[in-house]
This record gives sequence, structure tokens and C-alpha cells, in this order.
Amino acid sequence: MAWWDQLTEFLYRSNPGKEPAPPSSPQNLMEAVRRVFITEAIDWLYFALSFFTQFYFWSIAFLFFSGRGGYYFISTKLLGAISEPYLGAVGIYVILKEIRKRKIARESRHYGEIYVWLWLILLLSSSSLVLLTKNFHFDTIMRLIITNSLASLVIYIAGKIHRP
Repeated sequence: MAWWDQLTEFLYRSNPGKEPAPPSSPQNLMEAVRRVFITEAIDWLYFALSFFTQFYFWSIAFLFFSGRGGYYFISTKLLGAISEPYLGAVGIYVILKEIRKRKIARESRHYGEIYVWLWLILLLSSSSLVLLTKNFHFDTIMRLIITNSLASLVIYIAGKIHRP
């Protein structure tokens, strides 16, 4: 049994293509906690991935455009260290979205594809600034921008090509 089978089964059982039944009020605290954290687990995961994605993207954009400062070298090492977990989070997002698309036929409520376009805009603008001005240089942040932009684009294109 593959690790994603449990996710697929959970998503399939959660009202595939139907309007959700009106919720009954929880009987006790444990039922309320279970409803919030377990029933909506996938949405919580999307929220966590969204927060991580936003933090990472805007941190890199800020560091590139703000230039060098006292925080620059420590921040670049930190962002370089979480670059691979970021791409892993993007991969998890794509897997969850594909499972939902294929097994449930439910329209997505999460629009993470916008970050593909934001990464491409950042790549084009930062590359232009590096090539055309003397204030910006090819450094660790520019390497991260190129790596993450191209990886996001490849993942997005692969998802579009391999449609159900």
C-alpha cells in the first residue's frame, strides 16, 4: 500500500462532489477538536504549506531587492538551508492537488499556482537587474531565485501536461 493511498481514501470519503451535509453541533470538547483538526486536516496542511511558501518567497524577494545588510549573510544561509524543504513542500502541494483532482473531481479552493507566476516575474526582474545594473550581482540569493523559479515552472508544466 502506497503512502498516498490513505490520503486518497480520506479525500474520497470527504463528500466527493456533493454539497457537505449541515454540521451537527459537537457533543463534547473532544468531538469539537476532532472536527476542527482531523476532519479539516487537508485544509490545515494546505494552510501550513501556503504560509511556508509565502514566507520563503517574500523573504527571498526582500533580500534580493534590499541588498546587503547586517542580516544578509545569516539570512542567505538560512534560506539556502530551507530551499530543498521548500521544493519538497511544493511537491506535496502538487501531490495533494492531483489526488483531489483525479479521485474526487472537486474544484480546488487553493490557488498555489500563482507562485509559479510570481517566481517567474521575480526571475525576469532580478535577471534584468543583474545584467543591466551595477548595484545587483549574481550571488547566493540570485542562485536561489533561479533554482526555485525553474523548479516551480517544471513542476507546474508537468502537472499541466499530465492532466487526467
